[in-house]
Amino acid sequence: MNPGKKFKNFIYDKLNDLSIKRKLILVYVVCMVIPLVLTDGIVFNLLSRNERREEEYRMQSVADSVKYIVGSTFDEAVSVINKLYLDEDVYKFLDDDFESNYDFFEKRFALNDSIINPLDVGRESAINNIILCSDNNGIVNGGNIYNIKDLKYISWEDLLASKSSIVVFFYYPVEDIKTGSNKKRVSVIRMLDNYGWYKRDMMVYVDLDYSMLQRKLRAMSFEYPVYLCEGDRILLSSPMQKSINMDYDMLPEDAQIEMEVPWNVYGRNLRILIGGNGNDVKQVFKDNAALIILLLSLNLLAPLLLIRFINGSFAGRLYRLSRAFDEADIDNIRGIDTQRAGEDEIGLLMRGYNKMVERLNSLIKTNYTARLERQEMDIARQNAELSALHSQINPHFLFNILDSIRMRSVLKGEQETAGMIEKMATLIRQNISWSTDNSTIEEELSFIRSYLELQQYRFGDRLKFYIESDDDCALLSIPRLTLTTFVENACVHGMEGKTTSCWIYVRVFRDKDMLVMEIEDTGRGMSDEDVEYLNNKMNNCTIEDIKDGSHVGMLNACLRLKMSTENEAHFEIESEQEVGTYITIKVPVWRLDSNA
Repeated sequence: MNPGKKFKNFIYDKLNDLSIKRKLILVYVVCMVIPLVLTDGIVFNLLSRNERREEEYRMQSVADSVKYIVGSTFDEAVSVINKLYLDEDVYKFLDDDFESNYDFFEKRFALNDSIINPLDVGRESAINNIILCSDNNGIVNGGNIYNIKDLKYISWEDLLASKSSIVVFFYYPVEDIKTGSNKKRVSVIRMLDNYGWYKRDMMVYVDLDYSMLQRKLRAMSFEYPVYLCEGDRILLSSPMQKSINMDYDMLPEDAQIEMEVPWNVYGRNLRILIGGNGNDVKQVFKDNAALIILLLSLNLLAPLLLIRFINGSFAGRLYRLSRAFDEADIDNIRGIDTQRAGEDEIGLLMRGYNKMVERLNSLIKTNYTARLERQEMDIARQNAELSALHSQINPHFLFNILDSIRMRSVLKGEQETAGMIEKMATLIRQNISWSTDNSTIEEELSFIRSYLELQQYRFGDRLKFYIESDDDCALLSIPRLTLTTFVENACVHGMEGKTTSCWIYVRVFRDKDMLVMEIEDTGRGMSDEDVEYLNNKMNNCTIEDIKDGSHVGMLNACLRLKMSTENEAHFEIESEQEVGTYITIKVPVWRLDSNA
């Protein structure tokens, strides 16, 4: 059989074992539920991926906007710083040895008028203040000139160690030396080192308006929460932080961040963090879960309801047809009510059944009586044949045993004893009868043990045997002398011509729902031709085979066991010359009477 046909038959076998309801459900699952789930899953995945790409693009645009807003403010401050960085008069002022405070103030006012004030960037600028610093002890802190040593809120060492010429600082001063208040601050700072003739450390930094930066971010009305962070410290954010007068917030551990964009700007490694807006596809599904469940229920439950009606249409009529078959007997075959039978294949089957019933009733009336008489005659004939088998097998073993005893007496010269046994056998042959045809396994094995012990008088140490039986087999009933026949055959024919010791094994046990009986001997064995012949005869023996007179005992036992088990006994024989013979008998346990 080719693989394609084998697979097709396998599918048909599986489907034939399913009820109509389960077949319909299988069609429903395979043709509707699975495709629906797969299709929705693919669509959902595509929508999610597409929405995610679009969202990543929008988030990247937000990050670019943050860079532009904040970066342009830094660039404005850097432009001012670079002008001061290149002005030699600034260096001269910061490095000057002032003669007095008056001298300092006079020169500071001149510096402001000539250099600082012209840098005024107007109201729209985020620049809050321009500060010049030096470690010159002649400086009096105030206005826009300060001593570097007094700038406690800026790490002087970090500034000197920075590899960048321009550095951005976000800080929260413990106490602002200019105003005395605490506010978040952001400054752009540069060391003044363009000329080599000065002897002091100097720098310029531009204070930016932190509130204005926050307002610019808020004015953009980003659709996502945005955080500009240094590490986990939030420098700027939209929405705005709680208060400008409080220290910088730390990023919450449970913050929902969808994108992170690193940004290195003027010596600072910053992070632009974009949060989710909750409008992705998954959130949409979650928000509309009730509607989606309702739609899925309609898509799934409506077909289920239709399947229920279709199944009722099939199953109801098939049940009526099946019940008609179950209730039918030889004396009462009735048709089916075809009202509402329908015009489909099942309706045609119901009407066809009614036609068949009409024909059967007609045939029964004419043929049943004659057939019953023939069956009764066949039963009587089989009983007669079975009785004949009983009478034939009944003395068979006993006569062989008596013959063995007689021969033993002859060998010992006890002619008188031999003659008496011969006469006794003749009387038994004429008068012996059975009261019942069956015996239990326990009784059969007991008889076999006695028989083999008696045979040991004949063969001496040449005959050895072993009998084994499971306890749950003891009360099972088989035709009398069934096993004994095979044991007797092994003893007599198996040891014939053997000069060495011969073992006979008898084993009885249950294998699931089968009774297994094994008879094994280590005798002279048989040829392959004899084994093939006996295997065929033992499984297919008839009365005619026994009448032929060949292997009468074994075939008699096989036929009786097959007749008592409705032809469900199976025999198998294996043999090898000069090695021995192995016989297996298997019978369904439920076919055997039990006295348990």
